[in-house]
Amino acid sequence: MSKEHSSVSGALSQSALEYTDVASISGTVRELRDSFASGKTRDLEFRKDQLRALLRGMRAEKRALLDAVYLDLHKSLNETELTEYSAAIFEIGLMLENMAKWTRPDRGSFSTLQPALLFSKSEIRKEPLGTVVILGAWNYPLRLALLPLIGAIAAGNTAVLKPSELAPHTAVAVEHLLTTYMDPSVVRVVQGAVPESTELLAQHFDYYFYTGSGAVGRIVARAAAEHLSGVTLELGGKSPAIVHADVGDLSVAAMRIMWAKLTNAGQTCVAVDYVLAHRSVKDRLIDLFKDAAVGMFGESFAKSPDYGRIVNGRNWNRLKDLLDKSEGAQVPLTDDELDESDLFFPPTIVDGVRPSDSLMSTEIFGPILPIITYDTLEEAIDLVNSRDQPLALYVFGSSASAERVLSSTRSGGAVVNDTMFHLVSHSMPFGGVGPSGVGRYTGKYSIDTFSHHRHVLRQPLWFPSPGIDSIRGAPFAGSENSWKMKVGPSMAYPKLRPLRETLLGRLFTLLPFWRLLSIVPGFIMALFVAKPVMRQRKH
Repeated sequence: MSKEHSSVSGALSQSALEYTDVASISGTVRELRDSFASGKTRDLEFRKDQLRALLRGMRAEKRALLDAVYLDLHKSLNETELTEYSAAIFEIGLMLENMAKWTRPDRGSFSTLQPALLFSKSEIRKEPLGTVVILGAWNYPLRLALLPLIGAIAAGNTAVLKPSELAPHTAVAVEHLLTTYMDPSVVRVVQGAVPESTELLAQHFDYYFYTGSGAVGRIVARAAAEHLSGVTLELGGKSPAIVHADVGDLSVAAMRIMWAKLTNAGQTCVAVDYVLAHRSVKDRLIDLFKDAAVGMFGESFAKSPDYGRIVNGRNWNRLKDLLDKSEGAQVPLTDDELDESDLFFPPTIVDGVRPSDSLMSTEIFGPILPIITYDTLEEAIDLVNSRDQPLALYVFGSSASAERVLSSTRSGGAVVNDTMFHLVSHSMPFGGVGPSGVGRYTGKYSIDTFSHHRHVLRQPLWFPSPGIDSIRGAPFAGSENSWKMKVGPSMAYPKLRPLRETLLGRLFTLLPFWRLLSIVPGFIMALFVAKPVMRQRKH
């Protein structure tokens, strides 16, 4: 460990991560549910105050937070500030600036489409769900804990945060941050491993938010299903980068792919998992990969202060096992050797990989980059489609080639001529599809995720008149009630243009106020024959 990180302050003293008493978890959740029921989090200014408190805390504890991530992942302070700390700060600012607008009811001309709602008023309220649980991940332990938490608070919920025990220093630092600066009736932290997580998931939450593996994601989904609650699963998968023959600048493509692969030593859910390279550019691309990697980290990755480490021995050995079983040709980028004691894993390109190779059997989540060669774009598309939908898909090529790939594949997100940069855009949703995840978040989409969109309809009592109002139900029998089926369907569900079978009918829909005109004849008839349903009972 460098002298710069040999000591840390505050919560990052020599004390170990202390797991939460399992017996106390149900009480913690109950207190948060009671707090939500009191209505205090519905007040917008109260929510803003909580976010401002979190902002103050993050600024005050910045160095401790960055140091914590370094101690867990050997991630440089600059990389953590860029990819995690700054993202959380920006998300707070985005919420403070926009949450009043994003949580405001949507009101519009909902009634103009259907005459039965002519004098109605409708709105969609964004209401908090209640008490939610957020289970963070170890690979970006600040970002993946705080970003969803910020959205949950902005939407007006109370929350339990469970940091990953695999990043213990950051878990301690985050708990210190939240318990020191935030209202304990709004946010609580539960620490622990499998027993604590199991007990936590057994509690009734109004929403479950998890980032991590698909195996644990299924467990979380089952827990949510037990309570019929909503769930967001941010998972992962094998995100490919397709480099086609018509790429504009191969050197830029190589640099951006290696940046995505080697950031956090490849331990990123949207890292480039493997490369599909056109045969005409593959050899040159490998040379450029080497140049890009050395340009970022120098001739020795082991000595670079910016190159991360694998999170623990289990994952280090998992990566080594995948590499040992591969039948591809290994292309080391430097002379650095594997070092299990330091959890150092040098970046390695593996050429000539087949779809059946060990490196293609699971998400790599490390600095190993398999390369598969293809001859036609259809081959690359078919290979992508033969696997589960990835969390991200990257395409380097002409606009026509990129569009061909995008229109023929599915993925959580996609980027053309770059990698991972869609994470920077908090004005757009981030999330997976199918095995790569369920749900979406960041910015406005976090508000939507942690809110119930409640439709409220306000109807006048004076419209329609009691006689015509009887159109809504029985009695239907008898000639005196035949008018109901002549007027009712067109009042509630007017026949729109695509539903009309004649040219004259379709032309009729071009008239102004055609929906009202369509019910006028039946409405006039109803004025003469309609009778109120309510009548005095005979005793």
